[in-house]
This record gives sequence, C-alpha cells and structure tokens, in this order.
Amino acid sequence: MTQSLRTDGGDRPTVDVGHVRVTALLDGTGDIGPITDSFPDVPADQLLAYKQRYPGVYGEDDQWHLWIRAWLIRAAGSLILVDTGIGGENAPGQAWFEAPGELMAQLEAEGIRPADINLVVITHVHEDHVGGTVTPAGDPAFPAARYVVQTADLAWQRALAPVDEEARAVWDTLLQPLVDKGVVQEVEGTADLASGVQVQLLPGHTPGHQVVRVASEGRRLVISGDAFTHPMQLSHPDWPNVSDDAPVIAATSRRKLIAELGSHPGMVLAPTHFAEPFGRMTFGPDHLAGWRAV
Repeated sequence: MTQSLRTDGGDRPTVDVGHVRVTALLDGTGDIGPITDSFPDVPADQLLAYKQRYPGVYGEDDQWHLWIRAWLIRAAGSLILVDTGIGGENAPGQAWFEAPGELMAQLEAEGIRPADINLVVITHVHEDHVGGTVTPAGDPAFPAARYVVQTADLAWQRALAPVDEEARAVWDTLLQPLVDKGVVQEVEGTADLASGVQVQLLPGHTPGHQVVRVASEGRRLVISGDAFTHPMQLSHPDWPNVSDDAPVIAATSRRKLIAELGSHPGMVLAPTHFAEPFGRMTFGPDHLAGWRAV
C-alpha cells in the first residue's frame, strides 16, 4: 500500500500516512563548501561520481549543496514540529550556513502560529536542527510546546559545552534556556508522541540521535534526521559524514534502517538534507540500494 503525495504550489510537499499528515518545510538551502570536506573518508572519485545520480546535493565547483528541512506532523489533533532548522541571524549555525532559516515563514504559509505547536521533536542537537528552538530574547520559540530530546544527546551536549566552543554556543543559547524554562521532555529509547507517531533512538551521528516513525492504516514513514546525510549512504552505509560522532555506530544504525526499508517496500523515507523531501529505497543496475524521490 502506498502513500498519497500532494503539494501546495510545489513549495510544501505533503504525504498522508493513514490519518497522519506529514509536511516538509524547507528552512534553507545553499552551498557550504567542498563536498569532499564533508565526507573525507569516502574515496573522492566515488563521491563525485554520484553527482550524476544525485545532482541536487552537488553545488558549484563540487560543493555540498545542503538542504535543511523541518517537518510538520498533524496527528489526532496534535501539531508536532520535527526539528527547528538553522535559526535566525544570531544563531550559532550562521557561522557556517550564513543565511537565516525560513521555518517561521513556512509555518505561517501553512496557517500555523508558533503557539499552535504542541510538541517539538529534536532529532539531534546539531546547529542546523536546534537553531530555531528559542527567540532572539532566549524564550522558547514555541511557547506551548514540550521539546522532546533523547537524554543521551542532552547529556552529551552539556558535557561538551565546557571544552568545545561550538557545543558551548549551542548549549548556552539554544538548549540551556529550554532547560531553565522546564519545557524539555527527556526520553530514552522509544517513546510514543501521538496516535501513530513515535520517536526511536538511532545513535551514531550523535549519541542521542533519534528518528520519528509514523505508522497508520498499514502505511509507514520515517523522518530520518541525519541517519542519512547523503543518498549515497543508502548504497554505502559504512561511508561516514565528518560530523558523525561515532562512525561505526552510525553505520550500524544506517544498516538497520536500510533493512527496515527493505522489509517494507512502500515505506517512505523523509531525510533532512537530500534534494527531495520524500522518497523510497530502490535498487539500481549495480544491485545496490539507492534513493528514488516520490
């Protein structure tokens, strides 16, 4: 059984998974540097060869053309936001992305106000996923929401903050204010969020990296966070991204997700950083798994 895909003017693709609706919100996109710098352990010739198959993630002069997305889930009366993008002009991620995120404008276009959001899921605590957690004044950007974070990620970032400048910026400006306000909901492993929606720990990229699973009426979708950062990792799950905290564990997590996608051929994959927001695993003439947008 396959999901129906619709678009709103081509800007906010949406997949219906049974009674649950998942909408992709494009926060920003741009070239961020040579793609070989982001995947230094991947043979450069093989990495660049994938440009023909996945041109949308390659920019000018073979830079990594990064797409940053958040996700809006409508489920049984709940409005759930998955990730908060790169953030505004003063967010830590501006040091390398250099363009403020469009998440709030995307939500407004969907008719959603910040106060309408019930839950904010943080797939992991990197700058391009937590950048919009707070307002410029340091208040929760989604004032009625609980922020769902894996305990392992929160503890990891808290421990890194005293010894790592980037981690300190994320902790001090984006996470500590939420902790102080008492709006963080720590989870460990798997947790149900709403009917048909749950988070599940899938570590490696960070210690508490989590994915969001949607299952309803026999249909399935997974918002994969940064389990995959480039579609070539479906073919080569052992090829790491430079930001993987534990590359071996990350590869194991990718293989688990690939096995699940193989067991459920209709399952939709919703990755943060691919050129297209929704797709399925497919197999090419090389008999390796790959990505096919829907």
